[in-house]
Amino acid sequence: MIKTFIFKIKNRVWFVPSYYSFIAFLLAIGATILDTQYTYLLQNSSLTFFLTRVELAKTILSTLASSLLTMTTITFSTIMVVLTTYSSQFSPRTLEDFITDKKTLRVLGIFMGGFIYSIFTLFFIKDTDSTIYVFSATLGVLIAIICLGFFVYFIHHVSTSIQVNRLIDRLTSDILNLVEKIEAKNNSNVKIQNELVNSSDEVNDDERTLIFSKKIGYIQRIDDLALLRLAENKDIIIRVEKMIGDYVTTNANIVSVWNNNKSIEDTEVFLRHITIGSERNMLQDMEFGLKKIVEVALKALSPGINDPNTAVKCINQLGMILTRIGTANIENTYYYDNEGSLRLIFEDKSYDELLYKTFYQLRHYSNQDVSVMGAMLDALIVIAEENAMPLKEKVWDFSHYIVNGFNKKALESLDRDYINKKIKRLAYLTRNLENVKYFE
Repeated sequence: MIKTFIFKIKNRVWFVPSYYSFIAFLLAIGATILDTQYTYLLQNSSLTFFLTRVELAKTILSTLASSLLTMTTITFSTIMVVLTTYSSQFSPRTLEDFITDKKTLRVLGIFMGGFIYSIFTLFFIKDTDSTIYVFSATLGVLIAIICLGFFVYFIHHVSTSIQVNRLIDRLTSDILNLVEKIEAKNNSNVKIQNELVNSSDEVNDDERTLIFSKKIGYIQRIDDLALLRLAENKDIIIRVEKMIGDYVTTNANIVSVWNNNKSIEDTEVFLRHITIGSERNMLQDMEFGLKKIVEVALKALSPGINDPNTAVKCINQLGMILTRIGTANIENTYYYDNEGSLRLIFEDKSYDELLYKTFYQLRHYSNQDVSVMGAMLDALIVIAEENAMPLKEKVWDFSHYIVNGFNKKALESLDRDYINKKIKRLAYLTRNLENVKYFE
């Protein structure tokens, strides 16, 4: 329950700016206490150079407050321009990659924090004796200089973020980091297995208790280890019926429980570990990350943009990601307790399904573009080069789907030679040279 709450709060756009604003508010209180309670210590020390009279402090802080508010407004306007570019040029699904980017939110938070500090410090010292020296104005100037540095950094960040290659690389990095995280968790936990340890672990669907969703939306997060602990404590078997990224409605069967004929009174305890939101996110959803890259490629292939080289870049990255997914230990399904008893079944999308959902739209919208067709075959070649034979066979079978979707009438002789070389290379890697069929 606490993890779900923290997850929801941390993924709100206002969280980071609010955090910095709260820190600035505390800093304003601290500076005011220093000025009102310990001024005599400052005046009798070597810090007198950094002290100002109250009237000058008010002038400085009021100037800083208005300036930082203007910088915050400019930053917000810049963010809106970038979001418009992301939506029109790349994909609406990539908007959150900029607006929820920690660098963007930190810059916005620092500007807001500077304004909060200036305005509250100005408010706190309004009735202070004008003959007293204070330190808060000097601290405000230091904060303003920091904000100015971050403003320059923000301009640099925007200028790089708006480049499509940077966006593709960042999306790729996010997916690969997610793969590494899942694989590290699976490799470090002996309770998680790829297959059933005993055939007797098969469960009978007729004996299960169904637990239904009470929310509408996408499954954003499933705390599998928490569900495993719950199953161990209650001496039950749990099967998650939906996958990460699935859309569910109220009364959709989301969890099944085998409870040894015990009654289940509190169904909420199971649903607490499954987060459902109005939109998909990248916390555990690799397919959604792949979908973002595919949408950038599709947008590049649209007649209004007509940028096949960007699509080729996307497909190259997709091939690298799928290669890593194929070699990673992330398809674990069965979770056992310390005594070796099955406790949790948590299935995820198979590699075949992931391969299909990655390329099926690209296959449809590029059925006359030789460069994109060649890039898709190159991606399959990369996957076949670095994976074991069972996955090579899947790639070879899938290549027929890709090749058969191309409009062969659009090919000239040089195009056929170009594509046939790639088909031959893929056939060699998957040991299917005797079964290969070339474009004629």
